[in-house]
Amino acid sequence: MELLVRVAQSGSMTRAAQQLHLTPAAVSAAVQRVEEALGVRMFERTTRSLHPTEEGAVILAGCQDVVHRWQRTLDDARGHRRELEGTVRLSAPADTTYQIIEPVVVALCTEHPRLRVELHTSDALVHLHRDAIDMAIRYGVPQDSSLTVRKLVNGPSVLVASPTYLESWGTPSTPDALAEHRCLTLQRAGVPTTTWVLRRGDARHSIGLDSPLCGDGFLARRWAVAGMGVALKSLFDVIDDLEAGRLVRVLPDYGGDDMAVHAVFPSRRFLPARVRALDTAIAAAFSARDARCRAWLASS
Repeated sequence: MELLVRVAQSGSMTRAAQQLHLTPAAVSAAVQRVEEALGVRMFERTTRSLHPTEEGAVILAGCQDVVHRWQRTLDDARGHRRELEGTVRLSAPADTTYQIIEPVVVALCTEHPRLRVELHTSDALVHLHRDAIDMAIRYGVPQDSSLTVRKLVNGPSVLVASPTYLESWGTPSTPDALAEHRCLTLQRAGVPTTTWVLRRGDARHSIGLDSPLCGDGFLARRWAVAGMGVALKSLFDVIDDLEAGRLVRVLPDYGGDDMAVHAVFPSRRFLPARVRALDTAIAAAFSARDARCRAWLASS
């Protein structure tokens, strides 16, 4: 039943085979055996796509219910041991992973040696069902209504640069002065950012960009620390650098839109204990970091 659910969610027998550590031939044979035993065609197959038939969708809904109930049963049976085991597939942006998620994962896996975390690090949006992701960390508001979403933090975006950069290029005094500076930008869904919108009270300033360097969030922060230019980053991402003096805030009266960070799950149903434990540990780390951001804003 888990195999059938994986095939349906991933939309591919090959992807399902990779997730279950089987060969595509073994998955295909298993599906064929089910179809022959039930006398029902589970999936419509073409060279480019695979999707459930009407009868297959009914059977898959029942399979998913049973799989979730079985997971809950195993968690209840193991509850007295308080030991986590199994695999959690987690997706998170690069900068967030290296600064926050990585130490949380190491600590949890050290405490629970039978727990395995597969960490998918990318700013690109992964498909939680197709790629069998148990939990994802995402900036902004996810648009897929089928996902379960919980806000972790919400904070401002700030302009930052290194002291060495400002010594060489000067400190801009207005948003328009950024046209004379090197601005480091991000790619969102593979599309380079060409505009920054800065706020000061109710006023909004749109700044056109011609960036010499454009990459993911991790690279934009690293380039800013290295003195390559000005970056517009979530305060949550650069708080370490601001506290250490590696970066300073530029145009402190201006900022970008507030940026929310969410934990996202592929189902509204039962979450295994291992996923809940990782979610709790990550939420605690985000809460502690958010408190530092608020304290820094208050002091500055």
